[in-house]
Amino acid sequence: MQLRLDELAKCLKTPADTVERWIRQGRIPVRKKGDQCIYKIAALKKWADENNLSYIVSDTASKDTPKKDDETIYSAMKRGGVFYGIPGNSVEDVFSAAVDRIDCLRTADQRKSLHKRLVAREKLMSTGIGNGIAIPHPRKPLPYDEIPAFITTCFLKNRIDFHAMDNKPVHAMFIIVCPTSTSHLYLLSRLSFCLRNDGFTTLLRDTPDPDTFFAKVREFQKGIDSPGQ
Repeated sequence: MQLRLDELAKCLKTPADTVERWIRQGRIPVRKKGDQCIYKIAALKKWADENNLSYIVSDTASKDTPKKDDETIYSAMKRGGVFYGIPGNSVEDVFSAAVDRIDCLRTADQRKSLHKRLVAREKLMSTGIGNGIAIPHPRKPLPYDEIPAFITTCFLKNRIDFHAMDNKPVHAMFIIVCPTSTSHLYLLSRLSFCLRNDGFTTLLRDTPDPDTFFAKVREFQKGIDSPGQ
């Protein structure tokens, strides 16, 4: 992650000259390169907690606002992949099986962390949105800078009770993982656009092959990008 000094100061809610002094003294896990402050989010959050400070991403942080050309519902879904026959007889089971297949997760710690966060979020409130669809996601971004935004599409082997409001068991789920809360809301709104369409939800019930599925997602992406959307 890299931000200008004034942007980083806003994230820490601390005067810029104080942050600059900490960097110069080596008291904060941040290094400067030109006018940019370079750091790992997980390390800085840990440091902030240890020093009774908060780290809140500034609205002016360039990385926190995905650009339409850089990230789309289509690109996030392609990155996350689509998987079939996800086994399991419970919510935790299908989360575990799905997480094991996600290529964006490189280590056992990352997979374990995501599984734990998905289960914790589900215990707070069901992510089953009705029509046999669920959108599980962690409450907060994972503490790994290298993981990009992705949406993993999973078609389940067994229909699973997510305690959705319409009481329909889930047959398809979309796992959303994003590096920031803003990017999560950005992609969630676009996924919701697709899921509000009866044609798209009907396609999901038919368990489409990858080519058909991604062609439909690309079609919806064009609709999202059109003026007035």
